[in-house]
Amino acid sequence: MTVVARQLPVEMTQTFSSRSIALLLLLGGAAALAWQLIWSHQLGLALGASARGVALTVATAMAGMTLGSLTCGHLLRNRDSFDPLLLYGLIELSIGLFALLPAALGDWIMASDARVHREAPALATPFTILALLLAIGPATFMMGTTLPVMGILARSVGAPISRFYFLNTVGAAVGTLLAAFVLMPRYGLGGTSIALVLVHVFVTFSCLALFSNRRGDSFYPTGNPVESGPTMSEALSRTSRSGGWLAFLSGAAAFMLEVAWFRSLKSAWFSTADSLAVMLCCFLIALALGAALAPRWRARRWSLRVSFIAAALLVVIATPLIGQFDSIDWFQSAGGLRQFSRLLIGLLVIAPPILFVGISLPTLLDEANNPRDWAQLYASNTFGAVFGANLAAWVLLPAIGPSATATAAGGLLMIAAMRQIAGWRNRATLACLFAAFAGAVRLADRGDETEVIGASRSIAGPKKTIALRHGPDASISVVGFEGGKALLINGFFTTAEVSDPRSRYLDAIGRVPMLLHPDPEQALVICFGTGQTAHAVRDEGPLELDLADLNGAVFDMAVHFDANHGVLADPRVSRHVMDGRAWLRRSETLYDVVTLEPMPPFFSGSNALYSREFYELVRDRLGPGGILAQWFPLHLMSPDQAKSVATTFQDVFPDAILWFDPDSVRPNGRSDQGILIGRRDAGQGPAVTPLGREWPGFRREPHSGKRPLPSETCRRQIALDAEALSRFTEGGKIITDDNQLLEYSISPFRSERRLEEMIEETHALITAARSSGTVE
Repeated sequence: MTVVARQLPVEMTQTFSSRSIALLLLLGGAAALAWQLIWSHQLGLALGASARGVALTVATAMAGMTLGSLTCGHLLRNRDSFDPLLLYGLIELSIGLFALLPAALGDWIMASDARVHREAPALATPFTILALLLAIGPATFMMGTTLPVMGILARSVGAPISRFYFLNTVGAAVGTLLAAFVLMPRYGLGGTSIALVLVHVFVTFSCLALFSNRRGDSFYPTGNPVESGPTMSEALSRTSRSGGWLAFLSGAAAFMLEVAWFRSLKSAWFSTADSLAVMLCCFLIALALGAALAPRWRARRWSLRVSFIAAALLVVIATPLIGQFDSIDWFQSAGGLRQFSRLLIGLLVIAPPILFVGISLPTLLDEANNPRDWAQLYASNTFGAVFGANLAAWVLLPAIGPSATATAAGGLLMIAAMRQIAGWRNRATLACLFAAFAGAVRLADRGDETEVIGASRSIAGPKKTIALRHGPDASISVVGFEGGKALLINGFFTTAEVSDPRSRYLDAIGRVPMLLHPDPEQALVICFGTGQTAHAVRDEGPLELDLADLNGAVFDMAVHFDANHGVLADPRVSRHVMDGRAWLRRSETLYDVVTLEPMPPFFSGSNALYSREFYELVRDRLGPGGILAQWFPLHLMSPDQAKSVATTFQDVFPDAILWFDPDSVRPNGRSDQGILIGRRDAGQGPAVTPLGREWPGFRREPHSGKRPLPSETCRRQIALDAEALSRFTEGGKIITDDNQLLEYSISPFRSERRLEEMIEETHALITAARSSGTVE
């Protein structure tokens, strides 16, 4: 059945289409993408951060949108007359309301997740799927219904659906930047959610107002269908199956490229929230440009095989260029220029191939004539996206790496082109030409597949890749250099085993809290790294030691670092490949000591290990008098961030101290590696002395027979006792899961101020806080 629509008068059509509908579609697209950013935080906290969780979340969201599109397409196909504008407004309102479900269900999901993992771990994955269906299923279902309605709305005003698809995608790109750079930094997750609901309400009332103003001018009186334009390709119009396959292949290739290129870009630009937003924005802008070109492409009767071939060749060219982004100094500049330059160069390199990929689906949508066909094309595209993302993350990346995975995506685009070419000889010729071109580019690039992107930024001089593993969630590598070895995660120099005494703080993070506890039997180390911290904890004699790390490959890399002294082989040690926060929630163990050195505070996801809710969770998992030690890197925090971290820590652990490693001293004489150490209230019993006054651990002998730090040094390195620390934290903001203060604040690497100046300012605040008190 073809939906019957009559074009409105020219004057009304121009005003209605270019102003009103354009604004509404822009707002709808912006809100939809912003919601997805919010959900990634909320669901990561509720279900734990993991590659499996991300894959299930993407699959659930895509399934919801696919089912919504197919259902709406089927229902509208049997309707002779209705108002698409009114329906679109009601759909947007329902999206705004359903989008609040992840926040509303968060506490229940966390409690249920913990119970399932403790009592029935085999049901963990089914429960995750159930939780995702309940949390984001309704909203994503309604998001999927917008496409058929958008198509009918486009036909009603005599516009191609690709034009509305373009507007919606532009809105998504704008929403990404607004959410990451404006809304979430200023209002947090809760405030941003309220703002987005208001956007949906505005869209709904605008649709109602427009519907009321033109009451009586039906969109669907009797008449002839709106012409869909000249047929672009006989092959495409003969069968919907051909178009479905092209939609599937374009979706799969696009998401394969997103996974592969994002891995390389995260290694080059750091895994920060703003960098991730710029990457996503580049993709969305390119897809929007492809949608904008679709009507002209179709009007000229150009075959989609041309766009697929162009996209495949440009993918091969762009991939080695992206691999060199870490060597461009402009990208590491301070201040706002950093992200502007990344957006500009990202568009120049990423946009051309993605633009040609983005031509296909809007063109196919313009070729279709009814809601059911639009829905089926959209479903094929989203199914391909899920397939491509999982194929890249779980199969291709671990097997062949990001660069080859991107080239494989180019090959998939070439397959799409070959489906539109008659004759196996012609197809074979095209395949051979593509292989030859890809090989020539590879030879010209002369890149080393074992070279670690980002290593040259952190390690000067000659270096050698000792081990490299591309997992579904991160790329882990061990790089050797003069004087030691380093562990890099997504190109970031996380930790090292070196002869330089500045690395001894890794031992202190584990040993100092153990020495402050009178009898530490149960210990937990979150973030394994090279294993030096775990060895220090083990050396102080716990009965059991749990290790939690999100990346299982980190444990496998431990064999390359002698400084951990084979800690993983100790029968007292248990490793857990899991988000440390999720492990604490799911475990029933009461620990005497918990210590952690997470990724830098400003990295995406790290806020969850510095928030008040995290510290409260640790406190609940500590026994009476239990100790928490938290890395406090002055060189990776602005003064305001340092105050906020300390403020939040002491808000939950009032009996806390700040301790500085004696060997981690910069050329200007300032310490830059600190440890925040807090103690849980011991409960009923005799009064205890303030933390740091007594070091009962020195009455025990270490397993190795000697300690790198004597008692006098440990006492002397207390920079701030509890009273002085409270003065240092005056005016500091509390970090919460909602405000995401660290993830969306200005990090030292984004500030225009010099790093040494910020460290100096932080030390001045510490000195001022200490000068008014006495540290014994």
